[in-house]
Amino acid sequence: MKRITAMKVLVAGYLFILLGSLASEEGRENLPALLLGGLFVGFIAYLAWLREEPRRRAMRAEARRLRLRFSRSDTFGILGVPFDLFRRTRRSYGAVANVVSGPWKGFEIRAFDYAYSVSEDEVREYSCAMVAIPGGWPALVIRPEDLLTSVADRLALPDIGFESERFNQAFEVSSDERRFASAAVDARMMAWLLSLVPRPGFEIQGRWILAYRDRVQPWEIESVLSLVAGFVERIPRAVGSIYPEALPPRPDPRG
Repeated sequence: MKRITAMKVLVAGYLFILLGSLASEEGRENLPALLLGGLFVGFIAYLAWLREEPRRRAMRAEARRLRLRFSRSDTFGILGVPFDLFRRTRRSYGAVANVVSGPWKGFEIRAFDYAYSVSEDEVREYSCAMVAIPGGWPALVIRPEDLLTSVADRLALPDIGFESERFNQAFEVSSDERRFASAAVDARMMAWLLSLVPRPGFEIQGRWILAYRDRVQPWEIESVLSLVAGFVERIPRAVGSIYPEALPPRPDPRG
């Protein structure tokens, strides 16, 4: 379970037990022990806060350097965007934190930390960035082939093969419209994706484009912004002629 979510569940459970105990005479007799337990829960919560606070401070400082806004929690409803990444992992206590937002090199961006529980002992953490496009395109998912996918995931959006076997081995591409995927992922896009280490993931969902990779240090968050900008810049112009309802923004060459 994700650390922060687990702590919320623990605190809520303790309060439930405390209130229930106060309603009975026997519970009131055990009040000192319950209060001692409360101090322990509070101490654990404080340790969890201390563990995350340095990253929050560093992210806030980096946002200030980039002239962007910072929020420690998700005030945009980011998890409400039906990205495949969230759909596959939100049930495992996925959560958004440390949101950086505002105009950056011609884009209106939202960058954030995303984490979810893989197991009781493992939490997977990503650095993400998303930008909006004016209209909306068919869903497109590009993710590293080594990320485990369930049978249900593959049935929902079948994997699309390309002429490059090297690319097929490195990435899994799925879309609800094969023609769109073929137009968006051309030879130039494939070459760029193959050049990226570590392998990132990208998605288009409605009016949003998402890029994500293994979590970076706060002072490296601009590299994640560059990742989503690089993806947008390499969307072939031909896509706009086939699907003119959503022309992506282009980076401002003046920075």
